[in-house]
Formats: sequence, structure tokens, C-alpha cells
Amino acid sequence: MTPEGWRLFGKRIQESQKVLNDAANLRERCPQWYSEMMIVGLAQNWDEAKMKEIFEQGIQFEPEYFRLYKQMANYLLPKWDGKPGDASAFAKTAADNVGGEQGDVIYFHIATAMIGKNGKEVKAQEMDWPRIQRGYQALTAQYGTTRWLKNEIAYFAYEFRDAAFAHQQFELISDHWERSVWRDRERFDRARDWSQKHS
Repeated sequence: MTPEGWRLFGKRIQESQKVLNDAANLRERCPQWYSEMMIVGLAQNWDEAKMKEIFEQGIQFEPEYFRLYKQMANYLLPKWDGKPGDASAFAKTAADNVGGEQGDVIYFHIATAMIGKNGKEVKAQEMDWPRIQRGYQALTAQYGTTRWLKNEIAYFAYEFRDAAFAHQQFELISDHWERSVWRDRERFDRARDWSQKHS
């Protein structure tokens, strides 16, 4: 980004923070407010204590709001302010604190922010594949599935080298691949071909 680009970025982040600060005084509150404030905090390089404070306030307001957990896990990735292992440890602790099926659902959502499509933010093996599966199953049992979810769980199965599970998902996906998950058709085809060969 050019110096002018950074200047505009900083200005817009400050404007966003002002809007959020003004909104904090509204009578009706929304858990997304905390998620948006954490985005501002990431952009402004807040320290971990300040980020955790906003996160804790958010989950006190709405304990099962998964976007808050995704924001905190993202902040703890090594590419930002975390150390290797911080984000995956947070995922387990956060899901355990919620507990039950809903904890597994939150674990699945956190995984979508951590097991990256662009540069491998966290190696899949740092995460608990059976728990990701349980979270996916609980989520889809509650709300049904979507094209994106089918592709996401197939991508995870490929990353964890679970050929049988991946093959099942590719059968469900058919030719309806999702660019936001696979980036390009070549990668989707490569994963699907691998699942067929090894299942």
C-alpha cells in the first residue's frame, strides 16, 4: 500500500471507531458492535489486554455469538499479535467454556478463520478434526446446510487427509464448487480427484 493509501486507511479506521463509540450510547445493543470494534482494534494494533477486554464484554452480552470468537482467534494468529499455538489453544478453551454442541459449533466457526486458504495461517493438524466434524453436524442439524458449508467441510476433510469423508462431501457438492473456499477450479478438482483415488 502506498503512503497515501495508509493515510486514508488510518483515517477511515478512526472514523469507524468514532461511529462505534457513538453507537455505544444507543439504547439497543447488538453483539456485532463488539466484533466491529475488534476489527478496529486489529487495524490499530491494540495490545492483547485491550482486545481481550472487548471480547470478554462481547461474550458476556451474547455468549454464543461466533463472530466474536473468530475475531479473537484471528487476532491471535502469528501473522498478527499471536505466537504459534495461541489461536488453536484459544479455540479449544473457548469451545470448552461454552460446552456441548454449541461449543463444537463455535469450534467449527473458529476453524474457518484459522485453517487458511491463503498462506496456511494455522496447520490443520493443530486443530481437532473430530470436533470440527461434530460442530459442522450440529450446525447443519440446527440450520441446514449451504453451498459454502458443504465446500468448507470438504476443504477441511482434504486438509486433514480424511479421504472417505472428503469423498462423501464431494459427492454432495457435485459441480457446485465455491470460489471463496477453493480460490480456483484447479484446486477444487485436485482435492476431489485425490478423494476419489484414496477413499
